[in-house]
Parts: sequence; C-alpha cells; structure tokens
Amino acid sequence: MRKVLIIDDDPDIGRMIKMLLEYKGYSVTVLERSGQTAEIVRNNGINLVIMDMLLSGTNGIDVCDSLKTDSAIANIPVIMMSAHPDAKKICLEGGADDFIAKPFDMQELLSKVENLIGKKNSISK
Repeated sequence: MRKVLIIDDDPDIGRMIKMLLEYKGYSVTVLERSGQTAEIVRNNGINLVIMDMLLSGTNGIDVCDSLKTDSAIANIPVIMMSAHPDAKKICLEGGADDFIAKPFDMQELLSKVENLIGKKNSISK
C-alpha cells in the first residue's frame, strides 16, 4: 500500500487531505508537528511527504532539507504547500519536489501525489 505522511499544524487541513487520499486507497499518517519526521519516514515505509512550509515553531524548508540530506530517505518525494505569495520559489529552491498553493484544488493535489509516487515507483523498479 502506498503510504503518505502529512505534516500541517492545521488539523482541519490534515484531516481533509487524509480523507481524500484514504478514499483513493492510500495509507495516511497525519502529524501536526514536524518532530522526528525523518525517523517516521525511515521506519514506516513512507512513499511521499506533504508538508506545510510554515509549521508552528518550525520552518518546513528546514524539515525538507533534513529529509533530502539523509541518504537513506533522500529519494522520498516532498510536496510543500503554503498560502505565502513567494512560497513556491522558496520551497522548490529548498529541495521540495513539488509545490501546491493554499487554498488548493483537491484534484490538483491528488494529481501531484499520483505523479510523484508513480515516478518514485518507476525509478525503484
């Protein structure tokens, strides 16, 4: 089963994305804080991380960077999201594989998820 980790300090956004992805057959874990993200990704077979750029007390770019510099999990795709007007450039330069602006269209998010998980699966075969 394809596993997605969502990190957003807004529980409503986490629940909304979780419901959509579970409906589409994904196994989803939601966190409101980014602590131990790398450990969770490493130990739970996570296939994709979706995370907010601005998390309470944490910069999502720093979390993304820590994932991308950990050789054991650097290949796990990360989609970052934010309502900040300059966020796309910042997130992509910070190592994110893709970006989605808040508020976002659920179909667009689903398309990005399927695209990135599909790419990862074709690379790992």
